[in-house]
Amino acid sequence: MTKFAIATHGNFAKGLQSTLELFIPNEEIAFLSAYVEDEPPIDEQLDTFFASLGADELAVVFTDLFGGSVNQKVLLASEGRQVQIIAGFNLPVILEVVLNKENLTVENLKHYLETSKNAMQLVTPMVEETVNEEDFFA
Repeated sequence: MTKFAIATHGNFAKGLQSTLELFIPNEEIAFLSAYVEDEPPIDEQLDTFFASLGADELAVVFTDLFGGSVNQKVLLASEGRQVQIIAGFNLPVILEVVLNKENLTVENLKHYLETSKNAMQLVTPMVEETVNEEDFFA
């Protein structure tokens, strides 16, 4: 079995929770918020998450910033465990990984990361004068 956690600075993880519940409502994901007054320290949250892992369970932890303090704390807390950390995530990569949890090889994780990078696109609105309703819906 694979367990998932999203660990971020502030309440970013909690904000993602409501979005992810729309797309994958029955998936168990731990949402860990660092440096938030109403939450235990991130070290305690990580200890609780990693303590819930069985000996043969894989964990995938998404962190918001590569090299950031949360990412560093996850790296330290995961030592000696079967953990893959995806730093600098976006919504498409979370969905791709969670929906393909039965096949999470390192090679596949790299593929999912590449796919999610391609999901980011600059979308420039068209200038109103050049948009013709007939052309738009043709």
